[in-house]
Amino acid sequence: MQNNQHPKRRSLLAAAALLAAAPWQSIFAAEQAIRLIVPFPAGGGTDVVGRLMAESLGKELNTTVIVENIGGATGTIGAAQAARATPDGRTLLLGITGTMAIAPSLLKGLRYDTAKDFTALARIAQTGNILVAHPGYPANTVTELVALAKRTKTPVLYGSWGNGSGGHLAAESLRSLAGIPMEHVPYKGVAPLLQDLIGGQIQVGMLDVAAALPHIRGGKIKVLAVAGSRRTSALPQAPTFKESGIAFDTDSWFGLFGPARMPEAEAQKIALAAERVMRQPELKARLHDLGLDAVPNSRAEFNEQWRADMVTWARLVQQSGAKVD
Repeated sequence: MQNNQHPKRRSLLAAAALLAAAPWQSIFAAEQAIRLIVPFPAGGGTDVVGRLMAESLGKELNTTVIVENIGGATGTIGAAQAARATPDGRTLLLGITGTMAIAPSLLKGLRYDTAKDFTALARIAQTGNILVAHPGYPANTVTELVALAKRTKTPVLYGSWGNGSGGHLAAESLRSLAGIPMEHVPYKGVAPLLQDLIGGQIQVGMLDVAAALPHIRGGKIKVLAVAGSRRTSALPQAPTFKESGIAFDTDSWFGLFGPARMPEAEAQKIALAAERVMRQPELKARLHDLGLDAVPNSRAEFNEQWRADMVTWARLVQQSGAKVD
């Protein structure tokens, strides 16, 4: 049968058909995408890690991974949304030590049960918080700091990015284990703490590596020790607390989680894809630039680490007497 439609009319009809189909195609694409909740605002260190992971994981799974920033309440609002999501593998959470291991014992009224409402999938990267000081501080190592405090009997005034933060709890462990006087100055975040450290208003602080690294490299602050299980590759010269005679070796980490009751096949597929991603030299190098070490482990090993860390941090919260109003 001969098509008597004018060529221009046929083109218009074809274009109209494509436009009509486009919204459905967009909806279908959105439904197939994976949502990665980053429970902090855009632009911070956790957001950077989340976007690196989203890009690499999307390529590995041959799908789109969309980062959704849901900040507030030290990461627990975004975590609560992830916990309530349909457990079909389409909603994931970028969890950190603070929200997934410290918050359960520190914060009252959490809208989720951390131990029951999540599926641990993969550890993305880990590091230790670091003890830093103003360049003019007379101690250059944690050993020298301990000796100075014992000799002068003057309390070490130190800052952290908040009551109950990983930095606060690590420093309180140093105080207890070394038997030295220390006094905590809590700041509302890393930025004001860094400003006072660089300006000399406070001499000692606990920071995360990613925030401190540019200022260490610029000579504005100096690193005394790493409060983790191993030296960080970004600061290989800095010894760990344990190497310095302080029996503290608890790491801070970034991890990938899903809601509880995820189908085992879906959880295993995402976990294995994340494990492959974390072995990619390019991603490891990009994380290294942020002061983070990609040390891949299995899903079972990460689950064991996460649950053990909840117990460890609960003990540290109790020992420190940390409270959040």
